Amino acid sequence: MKKKDKKEKEKLTKKQIIILIVVTIILGVICYFTATEITKSIIDHKTIEENLNSDEFDSLIQLDTVSDMSLEDLINNYNELSDSDIVYESIEDNKVSVDNIEIKFYLKDDNNVNIVSINFKNKTSKVKELISNMIIASNSNISDDTTELVYDRVFETLGNTKDQKSETSEFFQYQGLEFSLKEYKDSNYKYSFRIGRIVKEENSDREDKEANEEE
Repeated sequence: MKKKDKKEKEKLTKKQIIILIVVTIILGVICYFTATEITKSIIDHKTIEENLNSDEFDSLIQLDTVSDMSLEDLINNYNELSDSDIVYESIEDNKVSVDNIEIKFYLKDDNNVNIVSINFKNKTSKVKELISNMIIASNSNISDDTTELVYDRVFETLGNTKDQKSETSEFFQYQGLEFSLKEYKDSNYKYSFRIGRIVKEENSDREDKEANEEE
């Protein structure tokens, strides 16, 4: 007959018990924070998806109009929102630089703002903040959440159209403003975020012109 070896279980010493408890606590803490971060990531991702499928995003492609705004009024609105003020008198050739970010203003014949082009080399929190402030300065009815949604969407849709020199995002329209992003393959500034104004008078003239053409 084969004999089975029986090994008596050794009892843990007090020191071993303390070490085991400490290790268990440490592992428990690590597992807790890991689970929290994973859950937060899932929630954040779900929130983004909900935003993109929300009525607010649908409205980004709905046409609306705004009134004309002078460059000086736009700058004053921007300075009320930003810590980095733009000195109106320092604008030359309709361009100004803020923290290595170039802001170029395209004006109409009446010197009201038509398009604001924000040109930058890399995505940074400073760029995102400046774009958000410039959007709200252009239309104070737009919220911070909307500016963040616009910012994310133009980058997500970058490459919607392409040519040899650049790629362009989709165009989004919301509360009288139009947003788009262009990425250049060879330029001093890699990105150009554009905020266009859809003005009532221009919209009315366009509709009248189309009506006349149909006649």
